[in-house]
Amino acid sequence: MDYANYRFLIVDTIKQSRDSLKQFAYNLGDVRVDITAYVRDALSFCQDVRYDVILLGYDLGEKQKNGQQLLEELRVKNLVKQQAIVIIITAEISQAMVLAALEHKPDEYLTKPFTLKDLKRRLDRSLAKKQAMNNVYRALDNEQHDKAIELCQSVIEKYPHYRNECLGIISRQYFELKQYQKAEEIYQGYKDKPNCQWAAIGLGKIALAQENYQSAIEHFDSIIEKTPRYLKAYDWLAKAYQLKGEKKKAEQTLEQGLVVSPRSVGRLKNYALLCLENENYEKATDAFKQTNELALNSVHHKPENALLFATSLLELFNKLPSQEAKKLANQAYQALHIMAKEFNQEELIIRGHLLTASLQVKTKEHTTANNTTRRAEKLLETLRHDLSANGTIEISKSLINLDRKDTATELLTTLAQNNPEDKKLLEQIDQCAGNKISSAVTQAQESVKVAMAHYQSKRYEQAIDELNKVLSMFPDHNGIKMNLLQVLLVAQEQAQARAQDLIQSKSLITEFEQLSAKHYSLDRFQKLKTKYISLNEVQEES
Repeated sequence: MDYANYRFLIVDTIKQSRDSLKQFAYNLGDVRVDITAYVRDALSFCQDVRYDVILLGYDLGEKQKNGQQLLEELRVKNLVKQQAIVIIITAEISQAMVLAALEHKPDEYLTKPFTLKDLKRRLDRSLAKKQAMNNVYRALDNEQHDKAIELCQSVIEKYPHYRNECLGIISRQYFELKQYQKAEEIYQGYKDKPNCQWAAIGLGKIALAQENYQSAIEHFDSIIEKTPRYLKAYDWLAKAYQLKGEKKKAEQTLEQGLVVSPRSVGRLKNYALLCLENENYEKATDAFKQTNELALNSVHHKPENALLFATSLLELFNKLPSQEAKKLANQAYQALHIMAKEFNQEELIIRGHLLTASLQVKTKEHTTANNTTRRAEKLLETLRHDLSANGTIEISKSLINLDRKDTATELLTTLAQNNPEDKKLLEQIDQCAGNKISSAVTQAQESVKVAMAHYQSKRYEQAIDELNKVLSMFPDHNGIKMNLLQVLLVAQEQAQARAQDLIQSKSLITEFEQLSAKHYSLDRFQKLKTKYISLNEVQEES
């Protein structure tokens, strides 16, 4: 095999291994080799260079990603193309580790001790396949489905021993093109042949696309029965059960898959979400805890892992023995702290503080819980108009749990006002608030329109009465109060204010004096207060 001008990347923490592999690469001919012991360098190298061969150690040290996690990140970020050869080299032979690594499709998985002759044989075998399939892989990378089909047919004629792989690719392209009948003809011909589980998976996927869920379940189930280590089948079977509405069976299916391969973070997280949806809080909490730990150095390291761990624990907390509950609470605190530090987004920090406070209430640390809640509220005052919809709902849930229902109602009301056409979101808002807040918002918006019409026509009494009607629906909504104060002051300026209007103006001014220095409404209030003082000074002089 000719390796002239090939670019090699060697990633290994052991110097002796790096040197041995480097010499091995140079012995192949005129090649260029980059070596590193550090994952961050490997990622940086791959951003700048398209390597032809990556020799990747599995164990890369405790404080960085392992070889499987690095390969997964390279795949997700599209930093390694299908044309590249990736060989994982490891002393790890446990089923859990091997299956987890193989899910990310290295070309070879080579266990220590091995001979360089064996490495050369595997490298040659991989290269022969890459060269034969090179144009096919390029078409796949470019999502050229028709071209990939045509190229695969040429490869079958020239290299018959790649027939099964090519047919698998062809059938997948037909599936992507929604030409299900052509895909099914290939799948039917290979579904019972050895090492052709892709055919049965394909038949199941077609059944899912056609909403024939029971048929899909039977296809995926048959794969698991014949080949219990074929992990994709568990994922597809769980999806079929979910689409059929049998979420408990979906949960049980993923649990089976995790017994076979317990280190798949994506599968573990999906399982945890199903457990949470099924209100199986004990299993959900354990799964989210594991997800958060396993994801730490991987592309799956995301803030929701810690947030969901804490959320599930809150649901489970009262059912746990006291000592175990406190131990898990401490682990959740740590997870939330790391999340806030590493992602450093104010919305996430607020959510983390509120979940921490909720757990502190559970552990009867009430003073600490109040202090933590106040820290969250201070941040919330400045950020409330920049929250995401999901963040608003989750923050509101925590506020309600912490007896801050007034703030939660104001947040949810504003969210409903800003998204009047989003029916799904309005349902979530109502569910969170525990009442038909969306209906009240609709009524309030109509009343505000009427009030604004009165205001523009200088019918200030009617405008004030209409806004007070809105305020009766949402008595703690600062935005409504601020609008009302503005109309009250204009009415006073135009000598149309009633005695009760003057009393209400003073009451609102007194209430708004309590706003913190960072409150989002403070600037507007200061302007209205200045006008209030000016109006009353004029009245006193007269």
